Amino acid sequence: MNRIKETLARIARAARGSRDPSSSSSLRLDRVGRSSSSTLDSREKVLVRADGRGPLILFDGTHGGEDGFDIVFVHGLFGSRSGTWTKGGVCYPRDFLGQDIPSVRIIAWGWTGALSATGTFVDQAEALLADIARIRTGTSRPIIFVGHGLGGLVIKEALVTAAMSRIYGAHVELGNVYPRTIGCVFLGTPHVRSGKRSLGECIAATALLSPTPPNQQLIRAFKESDKAFENLHATFLMISRDIRVVCVREKLPSTMAASTELARDADGMELGKGTMQMMVPRDSAAYEGFNVTRHDMVVNHLDLARFKSRDEPGYSQMLGWISKVSSGPTPAEAEAREPRNQEILNSLYYDTMTERESRIDPAYGQTCEWILSPNLSPFPKYLKSKDPVLWISGSAGSGKSTLMKYIARSEKVRQQLLDGWASEGDLHMACFFMFEGGNKIQKSYEGFLRSILYQILSARRDLIKIAFPSFFDDDSWPPPVLFTSINNLNQAFYSLFAHMSETLRLFIFIDAIDEYRIMERKDQYEPNELDITYGKDHGDEAWGQSKWAIDSHVEIAKLVNSMGNKDTIKFVITSRELPEFEEAFAEYPRIKLQEHTERSITQYVAGRLEDEAPGLPDTKNLCKELAQKSKGDILWARLAIDMVVGCSLRNLRSMLNSLPTHLGGPDGLYMRMLENLSLDQQQAASRIFHLVLRAQQPPSLITLAFAEEGFQHPIARELRIVFDNTHPWDNVSIQNMSDQMQRRLQTCCAGLLVAETGISTNSNAIETGQRVVFVHQTAKEWVRRKDIWQRLPGCKPIDPVELDFSLLSGCARHVKAFGVLRPPILAWPSWRFRPDAWLLIANALRYAERIDSEVKDMQSYCELLDELDSTCQKAWVAALQNHKPLHEDPDWYETRLPSLSRKHWASYEPMDAGKPPKRKDFLSLALQANLVRYVATKLNRMGSEARRKKAQELLPYVVSPKAEGFSSCAGLSGDYWDFHHDMPDTRLLEILFDAGASPREDDKVFTRALRTGRHYFSRGSVTMTHLLETYSSSRLMRNRERWVAAVKSLLQHGADPHTEIQVTTGSGENQSTTTVAAVDLIRETLEGEPEYAVELVEMEMLMGRRGSVGIAR
Repeated sequence: MNRIKETLARIARAARGSRDPSSSSSLRLDRVGRSSSSTLDSREKVLVRADGRGPLILFDGTHGGEDGFDIVFVHGLFGSRSGTWTKGGVCYPRDFLGQDIPSVRIIAWGWTGALSATGTFVDQAEALLADIARIRTGTSRPIIFVGHGLGGLVIKEALVTAAMSRIYGAHVELGNVYPRTIGCVFLGTPHVRSGKRSLGECIAATALLSPTPPNQQLIRAFKESDKAFENLHATFLMISRDIRVVCVREKLPSTMAASTELARDADGMELGKGTMQMMVPRDSAAYEGFNVTRHDMVVNHLDLARFKSRDEPGYSQMLGWISKVSSGPTPAEAEAREPRNQEILNSLYYDTMTERESRIDPAYGQTCEWILSPNLSPFPKYLKSKDPVLWISGSAGSGKSTLMKYIARSEKVRQQLLDGWASEGDLHMACFFMFEGGNKIQKSYEGFLRSILYQILSARRDLIKIAFPSFFDDDSWPPPVLFTSINNLNQAFYSLFAHMSETLRLFIFIDAIDEYRIMERKDQYEPNELDITYGKDHGDEAWGQSKWAIDSHVEIAKLVNSMGNKDTIKFVITSRELPEFEEAFAEYPRIKLQEHTERSITQYVAGRLEDEAPGLPDTKNLCKELAQKSKGDILWARLAIDMVVGCSLRNLRSMLNSLPTHLGGPDGLYMRMLENLSLDQQQAASRIFHLVLRAQQPPSLITLAFAEEGFQHPIARELRIVFDNTHPWDNVSIQNMSDQMQRRLQTCCAGLLVAETGISTNSNAIETGQRVVFVHQTAKEWVRRKDIWQRLPGCKPIDPVELDFSLLSGCARHVKAFGVLRPPILAWPSWRFRPDAWLLIANALRYAERIDSEVKDMQSYCELLDELDSTCQKAWVAALQNHKPLHEDPDWYETRLPSLSRKHWASYEPMDAGKPPKRKDFLSLALQANLVRYVATKLNRMGSEARRKKAQELLPYVVSPKAEGFSSCAGLSGDYWDFHHDMPDTRLLEILFDAGASPREDDKVFTRALRTGRHYFSRGSVTMTHLLETYSSSRLMRNRERWVAAVKSLLQHGADPHTEIQVTTGSGENQSTTTVAAVDLIRETLEGEPEYAVELVEMEMLMGRRGSVGIAR
């Protein structure tokens, strides 16, 4: 929010500058060096010499037309508008580029004088933006920016300001610079931190390369502004996805004169007598990103920006880079976009996108029409207003979701928007129904972004290239990075509005923002911060809160406030009346739903009684009494009617009078519903409810039915999954079991759990319309209360280990029965498991991980997992043998079928990106799933030599997981996590070493382990980025800790520290390979990581070096 407010203020200042042609030229500049700075105001330092400031047109070959493009050159600190680009009397932008590039206008821009004491480039960026906007009045030609040194940071700041002016609809003349910018060439510009140096320190070091060295005060200001520079780069990444960026770094050092004080900040080599050689800090002059290429030039820093001959290699390179960034798509490329459009839409889509909305009952009769009446509701006025947010609040169960569904799908609402607020724009309406009772993606920021983008882009496919430009440059799909990362989705959203804010009008409905959760940072919270505490027994606070939930409410409120914009984006949100929202939305119009629903509830009750209890006496008064007793809670009214309709006329009045007037708490309507059950039904309800609560995600009806039976057959005295071998399932028995489970949900669970209905739109999903979920969020929150089950006489204590064992059994048995319903293996386009079948396997392993250290019956535990392995292998071989090639293919039967049949099923995980990880057997997958005791038990059952060989075979899986590619299950469940991205439990190492494994037997084990460290410590690593964006930094830290422990253990067991390793950095034309010793690679990886300083010392001692602690400054 602060960043946005600051940016809007800067936009206003820049706009004033763009309207005042004299504003920049009237600034007073003194020709002074550092020694005269004391004569200036203490808040400013003169940064340019008097040879020019503001814009200067060096060449114009456009002849006033719209063909061609503009190139804007921005010099660095203490440079000059023409001198920076001049060598030997030749100003190459004017003298060479003008003749070598047709239809180009070349503009040199000079810094306008002052830099604030904060050490940032805000003022310069405002002046640049205002000047370029003014000089480009009347033209829409594309723009390419070229920045030297810190001039590149001025360009980045200016483009961020211009993009924000587009997004927030302020000062369109400034914003027009941003969508016209097609490329940036950065020459020796520091973008990111380098090694132990912060970004602020890298900028300070670069400043020393200026023609006139800066003073110590300015150097200190740069360092102290590190956070601001980091924020600038992060925002620039978000808005520059469709801008082609070239980052160039010098390869030759510059010899500089520097005081002892300044030399401490340099990244170079001292030559003595106050001179030193230095360059822009390593790794800082380039960064990983979309449309970003990195290059080196064999010159020093100043010569990056000047050439005196066309024959110089540097000039040829510069000409090629400008030509590259200015080239657009060919007609054939444009025609080829449509398949990629569909691939992107398919990746945005997830199966539960519309599930919550589809489960909401439509408005009963005319019960919601009041909201469209200007006399009864402020809603029609809001549709015409400039207010960015309308908050519909209501107590739990008051019908907020039903009302939201009604207005979100109302053609009257759309028409009123078209007639008013969106009359001059392109209106798009999108909705997102949050669902805490669903899977992760249904209550997360990722789910919100994917849903909104999918709805906009599926209606306007021409906008897909604008939102995701970088994904059209490569023919391969899926991309090597996770497409649905938060960073990528955020950038798409901002890119869309930065380019289309003049015409795009987005009206967003978000239902139940109180059900939003910070899923990507959940593991940062302690268990007591996740536990729900209960204050009152009545009102919204009776449902309990946790620190995690409260923080989530604060975050979603900030998100809505930051995105809402009176001109381009409007929100309608619903939630319970919680303090966080009362504070966040106090300034916006509001509808308190319970003040409007008594009439609607009366209509609903009357309709239900007329349909289900016709002829009931005194119906009018009964309806009124029920409506008043509900206190605006339509869910209470619906459940009360269910109970009343089943009563005899004699008991009806007494039943009505005895009903609690609230839903939750130990004496509410929910409690009454369970108290009415028999003791056996209460115990069954407790078990079913807790199975659903323990599940990884909402279980399917079949999985839940299997799990509810438990893992052991009470009569046969064997595992139920083993019993299924002699009593196989068929379509009829599966359907009967599903029907019976449906009835138990209605009877034992009093209808508080329901199986979804409807047809899935995802071809990979099975029984998607049969997931078991809570009828309402309040029901889920209520059954979590431990005191509820202590009060019910039929309930016995629940053992969480037994629940997880039963869920493990349920998933495994569902896998066994899977083939009855549809084949679990797919043959096209490649052999792999069906994603929903693999999800069952993965869930089974996650339940096994929970109980691995707790289970007492190891025999049954191992037997169940062995049966899961056997079931999957039989399904794999059967699918291969039953496969009939579409065309006659002798090679299939003679070669491929025998070869594939010998492979293990665990190597055929379905992937959305990358190749599936290779696994030789189930033990390798069990190891990746951290099944420590299972792996140990299986190894102990082998003979000594077989155990040693198997341990050696498994060793690479512990020290070097194949952290590449992303499973198809990620889009299916929303909260799936691949097994192959994480370092396994370090206890497994000792088990393997005790079994006879040794790193000395295979040098590649140590080599792979050291390369794996780059996944967890390299800033450019896809895996590290994914870890940070999905399960927060705590998961990344756990992987780092395990990797360090693994490397240390390998060294203790004889790994050779002098092993030479080839390390590849960069990609494409920027890729390079170097050879380093293991000892040096370990130090390079851990140096500057203070958390592992002690471990680094210990490892260096193991490697025969004297340890020394290196801690980042």
